This record gives sequence, C-alpha cells and structure tokens, in this order.
Amino acid sequence: MVSDRSVLTGTLVVAALLAAVGLVGGVAGLGPLATAAAGAIAVPLLGVPLVVIAGRGGPAARRGAAVAVATLTAALSLVVLGEGLTGSAPRFAIAWLTLPGSAAVSIDLVLDPLGTVLAAVAGVVGALVVLFSTRFMERESNLDRYYALTLLFVGGMIAFALVDGFVALYVFWEVLGLCSLALIAFWLESPTSRRAGLKAFVVTRFGDIGLLAGIAVLVADTGTFSIAETITLASEGAIPEGTLALAGALFVLAAVGKSAQLPLFVWLPDAMEAPTTSTALIHAACMVNAGVYLLARTIPIFEGVGWYRPLLMGVGAATALAAALLATVEWDFKRALAYCTISQLGYVTAAVGLSGGLVPAAAHLASHSVFKALLFLGAGAVIFRLGGSVHKHVDMREARGVGALDAMPVTNLAFLVGIAGLAGVPPFNGFWSKELIFGVGLAGGPIERATAAVLIVTAVLTVGYGVRIYALVFTRDGLGGLAAAARRLRDGETVPLEMAVALGVLAIGTLTSWLVVPDLAAGLALATPGVHTEIHGLGGLLEHVLTPRTAVLTVGILGAGLGGWIARETVGAVVPGPVRTVLDAGYGIDRFVEATPGAYEAVVAGVLAVHRGGHATRLAGLSVAILVAAVVLLL
Repeated sequence: MVSDRSVLTGTLVVAALLAAVGLVGGVAGLGPLATAAAGAIAVPLLGVPLVVIAGRGGPAARRGAAVAVATLTAALSLVVLGEGLTGSAPRFAIAWLTLPGSAAVSIDLVLDPLGTVLAAVAGVVGALVVLFSTRFMERESNLDRYYALTLLFVGGMIAFALVDGFVALYVFWEVLGLCSLALIAFWLESPTSRRAGLKAFVVTRFGDIGLLAGIAVLVADTGTFSIAETITLASEGAIPEGTLALAGALFVLAAVGKSAQLPLFVWLPDAMEAPTTSTALIHAACMVNAGVYLLARTIPIFEGVGWYRPLLMGVGAATALAAALLATVEWDFKRALAYCTISQLGYVTAAVGLSGGLVPAAAHLASHSVFKALLFLGAGAVIFRLGGSVHKHVDMREARGVGALDAMPVTNLAFLVGIAGLAGVPPFNGFWSKELIFGVGLAGGPIERATAAVLIVTAVLTVGYGVRIYALVFTRDGLGGLAAAARRLRDGETVPLEMAVALGVLAIGTLTSWLVVPDLAAGLALATPGVHTEIHGLGGLLEHVLTPRTAVLTVGILGAGLGGWIARETVGAVVPGPVRTVLDAGYGIDRFVEATPGAYEAVVAGVLAVHRGGHATRLAGLSVAILVAAVVLLL
C-alpha cells in the first residue's frame, strides 16, 4: 500500500517540478541576471524531485544531491544580492505558462536591496542547514520527505522575496506555511508533533486570511496586482484613504500571524517539535521572516495612513518586551530560543514603524537571521551529542554543562559568538543593527522615543537571558573552570565535521555580516521611495554608530543585563508571585488558542479517514488538489 508520506512526497515532487520547469523555460533571452534570479528559485525546486530520485541510490547519493543543490542555490542567491545592493532594482517578467489562445502567465521578479538580502539569507542559511543535516538527520528515516520539504522551503522563500506580483506573493506565502506545517509535524507518529503542526496551521491562518483579504481590498480599488504599481498609485494619492486603512490593518494581521507577533505568537514555541535543523530554517531564514518582510516591502503604500506607523511601533515593542520576559523564565532550551526569535522580530516590526527605520529594520532582520541560525544549529549540536535529533526537548537544568568548553569546544565558542550577536556586543552584527534602531528611535518624536525606551529595556533582558542560556548549557563550573577547559581544546570536537563547518561559517557571518550595511543603506535609498540615509560607506557607518551615546547605551545595557544574571536570586525574590504565574502561563493566551485546534483535529480526522480509503480515493483527492492549485495560480 502507498503510504500517506509517499503521497505527500509525490505531490511535492510534481508541484515543484511543474513550477521549476516553467521558470527555466521562461528566462530564454532575458540575460544572465534574470537567469540567475530565476535559477535561485528553480534550482531548489528542481532539487525536490532530484533528491527523491537520488535517494534510490542510497543515503550518500541523497546527501550529495541535497548539498549540491543547496550550494548552487546559495551561489545564485549571492549573485542576485550583488546586483540588488546596487539599488538599480531591475525587473524581469518571466513567462511561466502559455495557454492556447491566451496570453502567457508570467511571474515578475524585482531585484531590489530588501528582497535580495532576504533571498541571500534564505539561500546561504539553507545551504548550511542542509550541510548540517547530512549528519544531524542521518539516524532518521523518511529523509526523502525531509530534504524535499527543506529545498522547497528555501526555494519558496527566495521566490517570496523576489516576486513583484501580489498573486505570486500569496502563492509562495502559502508554500512557506505548508512547508512549516509539514516540518513541524515531521515525526507524524508523534501526537505532540502532529498537534504542534496543527496549532501552527490554525494560528497562522489568521495571517493568511489577513494577507488574502488585504490584497483583495487593494486590487479591487487599484486594478493592478503589481506591488510596484500599487506603491506608485499610493504615493500619487490615487488610492482612497479608507481602502489603505483597511488593507493596512489586514496586512498587519498577516504579519502578526506569520511572524509570531503579539498576540499570535503562541504557535512558534510549540514549533520546536520540528527537527532542530528545520527550526533553524523557520526561525532564521524562511517562515517567520516573511511577515516582517511584508511590512517592510509594503510600508510605502501606507504612508498616508496616520496610525499605521504607531501601530507597528506598538505591536513590535510590546512583542519584543513580552517575549523577552518569557525567555527569562523558560527552562526548555529550544523554546527559550523561540521566545528570543519572537522578541527580535518585534525589534524589526517596531523599526519598520519608526520614521526612517527601514534601513535599521532590514539590517537587523539580516543580522538576526545569521546569529539565530548559529544559535539553533549550536543547540542542534548539543542535542546530537545527547543522542540524536529526536531529543526535541532539553531541560537546561538537566543539561548543565553538556556543551562545556572542554567537551564541545567548537560548538561552545560558536554558540558564544551567537550569544554575543544576540546581546549586541561590539563588534558583532547585532550591535550595529540594534544601535541603528535605537538611534532612529531616540531621534524621533515622543512615540518613537517611547518605543526606543521599551526596546532598550528589552535589550537588557536579552543580555540576561542570553547569558542564562549559555551559563546553563555551556558551562560546568562557572568562569573559574574556563581556564582548565581551554587547555583541553586540542582534544578535538565531538561534533562531526559537516556540522562544525556550518557553525564556523555562521560564526564568521555573525562577526562580519554588518559590513554589508553601508551598501544596503545606499541601495535602499536609491530603490525605495521615501528612504534616505546618512550612512555613506563604511566610514559613514562608523561615524554614525560609534558615538558617546552609543558607548553609554552599550555599557549600560550589557552591564545591567550581566548584573541582573549575577544577582538573579535577588531579582527573582522581588518579582511578585502573580507576575511569575502570568509569565509561567505565557500570559494565558494559549488557553484560548488550545481550544481551537480541537475542532480542526475532528476535521482532519475525517479527511484522513477518506484519505485512507484506497488508491482511487487518494488519486482523486490528489487530482482535485492539483486542479485547485492550478486554478489559483492562473487567476
């Protein structure tokens, strides 16, 4: 009998192959740059059937195919990034499908700085995750499905970042949701994994509905599916204020659901049921980046809506602070990192809302992607040492010292670099992007300054919980034992070479990726209406950031955060009991959400009952699904 998993894998293969072939065929005569852009999308999509076919030749062939596809994808995404940072923002219409007697259905791509940075993050982090996975997932079964979903995830994110049309944007938005659901519930035999996947599906549906409705509102009034044309119409005052207000509210709902912002953040901690490599993709390169990217990409459309920017500042700052507080009391290793993700994306949401905040927002989104991938893969290395990928939940109290310097030197130092990036320690990437956000906020009006104040308080908490995570998992005898542990560095690493290489590359990226900020700022100023920058070259960035105010802020934030950890028992003693109860309950939001998946589970159970009815039923269902998907793509 053909298994449910085989049907899923087969569906992925068919869909990815159709999309990839259309893209490859549509770039004829468009030049090398268009070929590179289309290739960055098509290569991982073609990789979906390739890894399945290669898997028939054994694990080594499957691994080799996956790494080759991911590496080529990363290379193409970097080529695209090089053009994107120039600010020229070239556009290409790629004929995807030509129907008899009708015009060709095309996919429009634009290589602007914001989209190409996000595409490069997805391509490079995706390649490192695949390399890491070749050892991390080697003890698992169903690896055809795993690599197919991973490559589709990466290709979908690159496409989402580069497309100009609202229809294609929504299609790839849904692809990201599908891949997240399937990877969160990867271990289908586990009830908790299935429920976590279902919870993610239910909660993020609010965001999906918001985006679809928002697009419908805009298109009904403008008559165009082009994002660029919609921005132009909005800047000319050709779109009624009521339309913009309604669409803006719906787009915020979309971002809140997709990027796990308050109050719809509850699905992301449960998404830790996924393989740790998949959580690295979800948190650092793909799924949750999509919502905040949507806000950044479309912010010029809503400039005329007076409450729009303050709403983003409020949602972002509240989310950043609320999630940071939860991270300070969470004992599960991966869930603590999940709350960290929610908090850092709150920074990005708030930065998009700040006047002049698009450059800092884009810089912090890129910085966060790098150091968060490093932190999750570092966690994966610890989990691997504990016995394998299925150790999804690690209580940091019970794992004390597992990643100690004398036991896992490469992982320990790499994770420490990631914590430095997260905490904003100079010269690591998080320092530069956070300081840009603080600078823009403190230079603004009362709302902007209040937002910056909340984010600065959040930064103190970030240092505290970052030190807490490192101290619990990566030290055994405290600072006093580091000297003795350092003498054993020559004893080598217990983590396989492939995993160590991925960690090393991300650590280097955390130290150096801020160097792209001047080019990013210049490119955004050229390509995006209303964006101006005072950062001109590397010298301009240094002059802009390295000020006495920055020195005071940095020393104050790092000192207060570290002091809070050192005096944690005293701090904990003065926290009122009700406050601790509220934090332990995650503000009680889960109580409302948990009731909803029960209804969905009943529906899913019925669908599965039909699905198991036989090959004919499955084939009919698959045919209907493909037909519906084709209709949606063509509308």
